[in-house]
Order: sequence, then C-alpha cells, then structure tokens
Amino acid sequence: MRPVRTAVIGAGVFGARHVEKYAALPEATLVAVVDRDADRAAEIAARFGVMALTDHRDLPTDVEAVSVATPTAAHHAVGMDLIARGVHLLIEKPMARTVAEAAALADAAEAAGVVLQVGHIERHSSVFGALRRMVDRPLFIQSDRIAAFTGRSTDVNVVLDLMIHDIDLVIALVGAPIASIEAVGAPVLTATEDIANARIGFENGCVATITASRISYKTERKLRVFQRDSYIVADLAARRINRVSRSGGEGTAPELSAAAEDLPQTDSLMAEIAAFLSAVRTGAPPPVTGRDGVAALRTALAIGESLSRHRALVSRMLAEEAR
Repeated sequence: MRPVRTAVIGAGVFGARHVEKYAALPEATLVAVVDRDADRAAEIAARFGVMALTDHRDLPTDVEAVSVATPTAAHHAVGMDLIARGVHLLIEKPMARTVAEAAALADAAEAAGVVLQVGHIERHSSVFGALRRMVDRPLFIQSDRIAAFTGRSTDVNVVLDLMIHDIDLVIALVGAPIASIEAVGAPVLTATEDIANARIGFENGCVATITASRISYKTERKLRVFQRDSYIVADLAARRINRVSRSGGEGTAPELSAAAEDLPQTDSLMAEIAAFLSAVRTGAPPPVTGRDGVAALRTALAIGESLSRHRALVSRMLAEEAR
C-alpha cells in the first residue's frame, strides 16, 4: 500500500511536532507545511525538504490527509475547506470554538466520507490503554491534571487548555450520557480560570470529579477509578498503574491484593498520527472520532458555563459584603 500524501497546517510548537512525526513515518509522504507566518513555514519546511505555503487553499490537489494544528479559531473554516476537497483531517483539540462549529465539521466529514480524527493525545497513551482494559463499570472517577504555568494558551481557561484531555478520557471510560455538571474555579495569573474543579454525574450513576491547574509547582496526571471490588490508580506521567482488588473475604473484612504494572514509554503523538493514517488507508473508524470531539467540547463548554455562574455568584457576594 503506497504512502499517504500529507501536510501540516499550523507550524507552531505542536504543529512542528506533527511535521516531525509525518516525516518519520514510512506510511506517510510529507508534502507541505502551511503557516500564515511565511518565515515560520519556510523554516520548518526547509528542515524536511518540503513545500512551504501560507494558505491551506494552495495545497496541491494530491494531498490526501492533513493535520490541522492552527489556533482553535481557524479549525472550522480550514476544516470545512479541506473536507470539501475530500481531504482527511486530524484536528487538534479543542475541535472548534463552539459545539455548532464542531458538529458541522463532524456532519460534513460523514457526508463526504472522509476521516475526521480529533487530537486527544492521551487516548494513545499506553497507560490509558491498559487502564481501559481493566475498567468494567466505574462507580467513581477522580482525575487530577496539575501543571506549571507556561504562559501558553492563556487566551482560554484551563478547561479548554488542559481539562479537556481528561474530560475525553472520562467520557470514554464511562460510556454513558452526562446527567449533570457543576464546576468551580478561579483566575489566578490570567483573566480566565487557571484552576478548576468539575463534578460530572452520568446517567448510569457514575460520578467523576476532574481537577485541572496550570499554576502549580509540580506536575501530576493521574486517574483514580473505583469500581466494584477494585480500585485503580493510573499515573499517566510516571506510566504506572496500581490496582487493589478484593481477593476474598466477606462483608466488612474483605481480603485485598495489590498489583503494580509499569508501562513502556511510548510516543503518544506518533501513535496518534499512525492511527490516523491507518484509518485513512483502511477506511476503519479512527480511535477518536469527530463525534467524540464534539462530546468533549460540549462538556468542556458546559463546565465553562458553570464556572461563569460561580464567578458571577462570588462577585455578587463580594459586592454585597463591600456595602
């Protein structure tokens, strides 16, 4: 099977990483790098001996698959243009600015018969893959994603910046519709929430609490899953899973056994792009579909709305105290 002719739109930090992966994969032939900054496009393209462009509409007609790593505001317009040309898309998260834009992309891709994969990279982690095989019916999930302040992506709150990763993972683990969302948070170093906590209730009874911070001294990416007769801690950063399970006993005196598993280091972005190319070549559904991207964005925006209500409530309380 011949390699897929590919391009990357958006040559920022993450877009440049996409370029590197396509160039390294034998199932891809990298054709072009596109960025509105001509110098940046030329710089990245020159490293790999490919074409540099400033407009995605100038891509050669034989380009078959593209990563869209532009700012989120451009995802819808760029994606719709390329879908109309029959080009397969890997769109970075968040999928779009609004649910309407994201749904339009998913609808258009399905109608055109093109692959639309959303870049929720943690789905391709070896740790999450192992965790998913262990989880049957979760009763309670606790997720913590704690990171240092970098100054990047401060145009959006921490929900769209970081928490959306874990929103996608939790939805994938639970596999049930969402019944309720409550959230609190605070802007600390930027104009939007830099730390937030969301409580999500699902129709099957599972409850998830998700915390994300981009203003911490330490880094932590953990998922804790509680289900009948077992408790699992998945450390996405350390690539380790600890599991405590009932091995016997009755009532209030269960016998417990503990097991730990260290997972191999994997290149999640390489795995994500390889999965995308496989879907393009075989016609199989991608591991993270457009509908998955819509669901994650819808939930993230609903959390944002809850944060706004909480912020307004706090402002009213402070104003009343100041009288």
